[in-house]
Amino acid sequence: MTRASDALALARGDVRDGVASIEHFLQVLASRRVGPRVLARAVPEVLAGCAPLRTALRALAEALSAELSADPEGLDAARGLLAHAAGRIDHLEAALAAQRGASSMDARERLGLEAIVRRVATELGTVVRLVDLLGTTVTSETTTIDLGDALAQRRARPRSGTTQILTAVDVRVSELTVGDARLVLDLLDLAVARVVRAGVAAPRIVVELGPEGFPVFTVGAAVAKPREGRGDDGQVLEVVLRDELPREADVVRAAARHAGIELTVAEDGQTVSIAL
Repeated sequence: MTRASDALALARGDVRDGVASIEHFLQVLASRRVGPRVLARAVPEVLAGCAPLRTALRALAEALSAELSADPEGLDAARGLLAHAAGRIDHLEAALAAQRGASSMDARERLGLEAIVRRVATELGTVVRLVDLLGTTVTSETTTIDLGDALAQRRARPRSGTTQILTAVDVRVSELTVGDARLVLDLLDLAVARVVRAGVAAPRIVVELGPEGFPVFTVGAAVAKPREGRGDDGQVLEVVLRDELPREADVVRAAARHAGIELTVAEDGQTVSIAL
């Protein structure tokens, strides 16, 4: 590992730890077994973690500056995304500060704080996932995968906040060889979410060889509604459907470029291609 990669890994870990603390606080807020007095005592601890998390975000921005030095466009997008994340922490800090010193918290205040924490936790969790894509180690090694099996394995490890989307899958290559299978599947999840948000009710993934003999994934609208099963009968994908964060699409494209992958989004957002 290079010194820049070490710094990036360390900064990502610090940000991830800070976000995990907010996510834990959200669980406490959402649990009606936790009384208002106990909750009020937890607020100062979470509030105290906001400043270190902002510091970790600044360290992450510096580490990405070294990692993406050859991609000014991608670096600018990453900085924009991290600036948005810092703003969300400011918003959370203000909401927590309003509750600091209170001996208790009534139901209305609790629900209002829970809504703020939920949104901040969701958005910061998304930022962590996107930065993880940027930090993917580029490798020349390849592996052959069965796309149906790979999608089924991901479904067996459910993530919070996901929605099940029945997607037609048409694999037109005899052997699907990829570099980083996890990155490709993450990009595929994001592509399906993108076309669904753009209005595609029944997505379809077509995998075929491009002009240079490498696999190309095209995500668009299915001709007919798929049925759950294998191949054209459909696969269930668990994707996160939410509002797109500022500069998110640019960060995803930068992550793809970093791995030597070309990601193209149609102007209407209803078709996405991923060329390996």
